[in-house]
Amino acid sequence: MLWKQLKSLGYNNKSAEKSKLVLKINDNMCHDDKANANHFNNYFTTIASKLVDMLPNPFNEFSVHSKKFVDFYKNKGVKENSFKLSEVNENFVYKELINLNPCKSTGLDNISPRFLKDGACVLKNPILHIINLSLNNNDVPDDFKLAKVKPLYKKEERTEVGNYRPISVLCIVSKILERAVYNQVEEYLNTKDLLYNYQSGFRKKFSTDSCLIHLTDFIRENTSQGKYTGAVLLDLQKAFDTVDHTILIKKMEKIGLGSLKWFRSYLSNRKQIVEINGKQSDSKTVTCGVPQGSILGPLLFLIYVNDMSISVNCKLMLYADDSILLVSDKDHTKVSEFLTLNLNSCFKWLVDNKLSLHLGKTEAIVFGSKRKINKLKSFEIKCNGHSIKTVTMVKYLGVEIDNSISGELIAENVVKKTGNRLKFLYRHSKCLNQHCKKILCSALCQSYFDYACSSWFTGIGIKYKNKLQIIQNKIVRFITNKDSRSHIGALELQEINMINVNDRVNYLKMCHVFKIKNDSNPKYLKEKFNEIPHLHNTRYNEPNNFFLPRVQGTANNTFYFSAIREWNSLPNSIKSINKLDTFKSQLKEHYFKKEIIFEQL
Repeated sequence: MLWKQLKSLGYNNKSAEKSKLVLKINDNMCHDDKANANHFNNYFTTIASKLVDMLPNPFNEFSVHSKKFVDFYKNKGVKENSFKLSEVNENFVYKELINLNPCKSTGLDNISPRFLKDGACVLKNPILHIINLSLNNNDVPDDFKLAKVKPLYKKEERTEVGNYRPISVLCIVSKILERAVYNQVEEYLNTKDLLYNYQSGFRKKFSTDSCLIHLTDFIRENTSQGKYTGAVLLDLQKAFDTVDHTILIKKMEKIGLGSLKWFRSYLSNRKQIVEINGKQSDSKTVTCGVPQGSILGPLLFLIYVNDMSISVNCKLMLYADDSILLVSDKDHTKVSEFLTLNLNSCFKWLVDNKLSLHLGKTEAIVFGSKRKINKLKSFEIKCNGHSIKTVTMVKYLGVEIDNSISGELIAENVVKKTGNRLKFLYRHSKCLNQHCKKILCSALCQSYFDYACSSWFTGIGIKYKNKLQIIQNKIVRFITNKDSRSHIGALELQEINMINVNDRVNYLKMCHVFKIKNDSNPKYLKEKFNEIPHLHNTRYNEPNNFFLPRVQGTANNTFYFSAIREWNSLPNSIKSINKLDTFKSQLKEHYFKKEIIFEQL
């Protein structure tokens, strides 16, 4: 709906065009859409085998037959065939059908989600029969394994087919079958606590926000202790597409999953066609990889990379295939040596598991205080004889992080991008009422303020905080039709149900703390949050408070320290709320009152 509104306004900037498939002609492409579709399909189905052929000979140090791998799950107490797929009931199928998004793409069977949703009462039993037949017979129908692939542009040159991600569109009924399997496997993995603790991708309670908070807190805490923190960001090539089915099945066996015949059937004999501008390619068989766009694919990938940690003796953080190695020490030479050792060991794991590391795009960075960074003369990391490029800024999960982790680059980008979006909206302001303005500003501008702000906002100085507040004031003036010099205060913000930038960040932090308190956030975020046992009321010992640790230096800017301090300052009537929606509304009301009182002083 929002995209239609923007198109009606003539919105056509470069970032919007990136979300659409735009093909340009080069030597490998022609004006015939079918020929282009065949070209794409040939690339998508052969790239994995080409990358595997380019890998060096396996080291067999971390293969599925190695002692290290076998011991990894043995030490977790996993027994083979601990879990088997079971039948689903009528209620499950009916819920899935009525919750279908009618706007979702239709697979090659041309059965639309709207048809299935509207006919849920009649269709639930036939679909239930198909699903349970598949689970009992350990067989997935071939029609469920035929995918329509839509190439999605990622970045860099549009004329390069390698810069497009293959998104599989499967028939809707197959997704219901996958959901039935996904729910059972996920529950088993979570109950047994088998997934890697620092894997934040494709998991409930985990997010890019939680991953970035943990990363920046780790760096800031070590910086406050006078240490360097070295990091290597691994760039894996076509990670989802190069998953080896034989290795995956063996890993599933060792993690305790039974019903392997069903999973073999799911992975084997998969076919795909590529569609470009309505023209379809010829069908091709997919011999490896997990389908991107499927329900089950991401979970299978998590199982595939779950034992990656056996190859390193340093901190490894993962968000699906976005991997980062971290080492801290007061001596930068020890940091580089230990990182080199761990990177080479990790490289061996990747080769043994037929995953390809792009050494040219893999980057290294050293974090530390500005004084220590200025003293640093050399920092070299090598992998398999190749020198890794050392940079002063990296982009991880969409956030630009500099080596002093100040957050200033992020703030500058927020101001710049928000300003550009606001200029665009001003050009079309005459055809927008206040309600539409608020919706568009929320979608196009506020999202930049909010993304991962809990990890970077506390690190920026007053100069950048003022810049962010100024741009928010401009947004408020745009929504309320005020002139460029009019005062924006608490009442003007409250009029459109907004709170100032600083309180907005605190609001989002408190939502994280609420989830931590109620076990709805990753365990790694809860490590620093220790609730004070309530014995008697004093100024420092109130109900629902956390211990505030003593910190110094950059640790003052950590999420856990600033969030605990803010949480403890909240009224107990808010901290004791158990429902998230109620908590959010009461918390916002608290900040509104706080702003009004502050202005009156």
